[in-house]
Amino acid sequence: MKKTIVIFCFSIFISVLSFSQNTEIWIKNSPEIRLEIKNTPIDIRWRPFEQMIMPDHYFGKHSLIRNDLMLGVTIWKFKIFSYSKYDEFHRFWTGIRLDLNLDFFDKKLLVNLQGRYFWGLNEDSDDHYYFIQYPRYRISKNIFLGALGYGTWDKGVKFNEGEWFIGPSVEFKLPYNFSIHTAMTYQIFSDINIFMWFIRLNYKIKLDLSSKKVEE
Repeated sequence: MKKTIVIFCFSIFISVLSFSQNTEIWIKNSPEIRLEIKNTPIDIRWRPFEQMIMPDHYFGKHSLIRNDLMLGVTIWKFKIFSYSKYDEFHRFWTGIRLDLNLDFFDKKLLVNLQGRYFWGLNEDSDDHYYFIQYPRYRISKNIFLGALGYGTWDKGVKFNEGEWFIGPSVEFKLPYNFSIHTAMTYQIFSDINIFMWFIRLNYKIKLDLSSKKVEE
């Protein structure tokens, strides 16, 4: 049954590629390195290159690359990050990210809710904000099935003028602190069919300063 569910989810990912008329397929490749220091609330995250692949009529080229750095702390079920990002068009932002992490049913159902707000640091960088929703359910020791909601809005625009992608997701826990999260999402506010295939490879470094060892 579990294998059937996983295969079904991937069939959804592949099936949307068959659309052609008035349809765009975006790919968001977002690898992330996390550093957690044992017995401290510190959480550091770096996305060395976050690449968005899309039709060239948006930016004059087929991809846009960005670099993200987050410095955060954990307080109860919340994480608070100072978040800075810089892209290849020399746009530069700094902002705040707030996460709420909840778990239910003996930690089988996990829910992550995020709000982010960014201030542009030059004339090419507009203020904007995000709302992200990521519920998922553990179907086996190392596999989660869920849904990803990923919304972003420029400051001052109406709610239905933003970009809000929603769709099924699957996450795999891998050996040596690696994991893969992928989702196929659909832009619900667009006049055309826009699908975004989200892919994230995570690597987590667990640092124990008391023993000066890195856990794997």
